[in-house]
Amino acid sequence: MFKFIKRILFISLVVPGLLWMQGCIHDDFDEPDPEDIPIGTVLTLSELRAMDVPHVFEGDYSVYGTVTMDDKSGNIYRSAFVQDHEAAINLRLQAPGGIYEGDSVRIYLKNTELSTYQGMLQLDNVNVDQNIIKKETGVVVDPVQVSIADIGSDMQAHLVKLHDVQFVEEHVGLYFADEENLQALNRTLEDCHGDTILVRTSGYANFASEPIPEGNGTLIAVVTEHRGTMQLFIRHFHEVNLDGDRCDPDDDDNDDNGEDPDAVTSIDEDFQGYENYDEITANGWSSIAETGERTWICRTFDDDHFAQATAFNSNDDYNIMWMITPAVDLDASAQPVLEFLSAQAHYTHDGFSLHIASDFNGQDVQDATWEELPATLAGSGDGQYDWVDSGLIDLSGYSGIVHIAWRYEGSDPEGNTGTFRVNNVRLYDNE
Repeated sequence: MFKFIKRILFISLVVPGLLWMQGCIHDDFDEPDPEDIPIGTVLTLSELRAMDVPHVFEGDYSVYGTVTMDDKSGNIYRSAFVQDHEAAINLRLQAPGGIYEGDSVRIYLKNTELSTYQGMLQLDNVNVDQNIIKKETGVVVDPVQVSIADIGSDMQAHLVKLHDVQFVEEHVGLYFADEENLQALNRTLEDCHGDTILVRTSGYANFASEPIPEGNGTLIAVVTEHRGTMQLFIRHFHEVNLDGDRCDPDDDDNDDNGEDPDAVTSIDEDFQGYENYDEITANGWSSIAETGERTWICRTFDDDHFAQATAFNSNDDYNIMWMITPAVDLDASAQPVLEFLSAQAHYTHDGFSLHIASDFNGQDVQDATWEELPATLAGSGDGQYDWVDSGLIDLSGYSGIVHIAWRYEGSDPEGNTGTFRVNNVRLYDNE
């Protein structure tokens, strides 16, 4: 009898549990597999932004992008910003969370609505489970380098980085927002030319009670618009780097539209003015060792002088070295172009590249935002020491003060010791 009672108790306890588990398993089958969500017609974010609003998507459409800001900091709520290579948009989510900065996503547009709110274009009614298909995580999107004067409606939802900015004096020391009363506040950011823009912070932001810094420097944020007024939303407090000396926007010395009095308008460098083993540091050029001790130096052969970089026989575990032009004012040219010759020898690795930056301060290569430029560079398929023409590199898509840099990386312990050379650098107006 005792065994019988134990069996009854076992059945009464276990069977309902099994039925509950069956129910859970059955419910899992009801959830759609994200990969089964159709792609349909693929739109770009630019095409999405060009559509008439309001517009509710009823068919199968998709758009791709990378999340540049999520709501984890509390500075935005039930929102995210996504960006592709040319445009960006705000997503209004049905519920907070589930989509994070660095997520590369496909957005299935069915049942979402393209609309505007107070002048800000948005994709509304986004269900993360049904409309978002994550393709990759941890993707880094570089902010667009802009000035305050550049920011308009065409920059909506873009991740941007501003240089030489500071908060107006009357806001220094105040809090970013009212954390106690959970109230959003606007603070005014200015540059050294007197242009201003609002920085809006939610009272729920995890940095709401941080004091407004006094100094001048850089700030990364996302652009929004409210009733015709452009605003910035900060993603992370560590992207507010304002620890430099303040400028005076009323000082006439600042009214030069960002011009550098030492900037050149053209370059014609054949390195003939250097002796063998000289560092490339004359006439505004820089030769900088980012990692290790090696730098770009002049080498000679017969009567030819050229710049050279190599990790061969280096005492360092790793070498990264930069050769950088003087500051160049691209606004002085209608059609600025760059050309040069390059050569390789004892090729072992692809460690040679060409870059441009608008925020290099002349010293800290790691603090600058370098964009790789397309160029024909000497490589494994070229003969040793044979000069290769870079072709004309169009710089008309850039403006203001920039630096051009040749970067080399290699490691003698790893056997990456290829040698690269540069000569006959010319930057001029090709109009």
